[in-house]
Amino acid sequence: AARQAAQERETLRARLDQAEAARAALERAEAALAAVALPAEALDRLQAQELAVARLEAAEEAALPTLRIDYLAGAPRISLDGVVLEADGERPVRDGQALDLPGIGRLTLRSGQPVKASETLAAARETLRAMLAKLGVDSIAAARRRQEPGRSHAGERDGLRAQLALLAPDGLPALRTAMARLDDAAAPAALELKEDPQAVRAAHAAAQQLLAETRNAAREVQPLLARQGDALLAAETAAARLRGERERLSLELGPAEERDGREAALAAAARESSARRDEAEAKHAEAQAKAPDLRSVEAAFERARSALVGTEQEIARLGVTLAELNGQIRTRSDDAVEEAWREAGEQRAAAQARVAAYETELAVLGRLRDVLQASRSAARDLYLQPVLAELQPLLGLLFDDVAIDFDENTLLPRAIRRNGQEEEIDRLSGGMREQLSILTRLAFARLLAREGRAAPVILDDALVYSDDDRIERMFDALHRQAREQQIIVFSCRQRAFSRLGGTVLEMSGWEPQL
Repeated sequence: AARQAAQERETLRARLDQAEAARAALERAEAALAAVALPAEALDRLQAQELAVARLEAAEEAALPTLRIDYLAGAPRISLDGVVLEADGERPVRDGQALDLPGIGRLTLRSGQPVKASETLAAARETLRAMLAKLGVDSIAAARRRQEPGRSHAGERDGLRAQLALLAPDGLPALRTAMARLDDAAAPAALELKEDPQAVRAAHAAAQQLLAETRNAAREVQPLLARQGDALLAAETAAARLRGERERLSLELGPAEERDGREAALAAAARESSARRDEAEAKHAEAQAKAPDLRSVEAAFERARSALVGTEQEIARLGVTLAELNGQIRTRSDDAVEEAWREAGEQRAAAQARVAAYETELAVLGRLRDVLQASRSAARDLYLQPVLAELQPLLGLLFDDVAIDFDENTLLPRAIRRNGQEEEIDRLSGGMREQLSILTRLAFARLLAREGRAAPVILDDALVYSDDDRIERMFDALHRQAREQQIIVFSCRQRAFSRLGGTVLEMSGWEPQL
């Protein structure tokens, strides 16, 4: 009984291990399937919708009118929406397409297709696009390609489910309960095992090999199945288009019992039309041989018509002028025209005198304006030149090839020129504006010192926005200026200004000396 219990326990343990491994693999397969698989009913609905769109397109194309052209020798070619039409048979014409006729113009065609049919097709296409967007693909072929790994995962999932159902038909809890019962019934001593482990391992390996080969064969068949599905859809689409073409031809040909008579009537009408055409062409050739040069006649006609129009316009204009002159003569026959003419001459002389005076005044004011502008420019240069001379060496410490322009009206810095390009002061960074402001103050202070009016430079929490490199250069500029004048710097940022140097002042308590 103990040996039998031990054998059953080992069998159950192996089944339990295999069942737990199968469950873990099943969970991984289900997760992978959920990530890539598409619902089967969604793919079926997508295929049905695409087939419906193809049928509607085929029906629409079958209902369209057709166009056929046979060119005369040497005749220019016409174009349909920019594509040259060749004499290669009939082609459908859609609503709104345009024919470009060389030397004539543009001919827009109307197919007369019912609006409801176009709206139905547009709605079907919009439904198809919405279904594709909902699935996250751009075509049904992409959906099938996405389904290929899903089928592999689904096959693996079904195999694992079958394996788990075979190993634990009542579930893993029941298998663990049976295992616990056998643990109590089995003896702890080692028992003789009747099964051959090598044979079991060999059979298991063979089964695993067969399972792998079966899965590989299924994966090889899946692309072929997808291509067959695409081919089936294409064949159904082509069949729908051919059915629509057949229906259109049937409508054009009429009932089958009337086709022979209709063909004979059309053949007789064609022969009659051909005879009339030959007769008309002969008459046309004869008339064309006797007719004068059309371009010369048209030119003479256009010249005569233009001359006639010009003459009529001149007659009308002269009539209007004559009527106006007659009216003026009748109106002014009693007026003192000579006295009015003399008064107008006197007024003109007075106006010319005023104009001369205004021109003299304008010239004087213009000269005064030029003198004032020249004086203002000279004063500005006299004022700013010493400042610029003191500022340029300081700018060279921080920037390369930088010059400052001052505004002529406010005498404040307006812009800088750097590397041949001008930049406004307001568009510079806060650090650069701060540095230019300090350098300008140092230049003014140095100018005052040279004139014997030395003044200390006091900076309170300056250089707030400067980076490490620029603040080092500003420290050098401050030390350069400190040789000739006193510079006092207040700051609460001791670490940032530790590299400034100079004399550091500290507060200390005052004690009176006795």
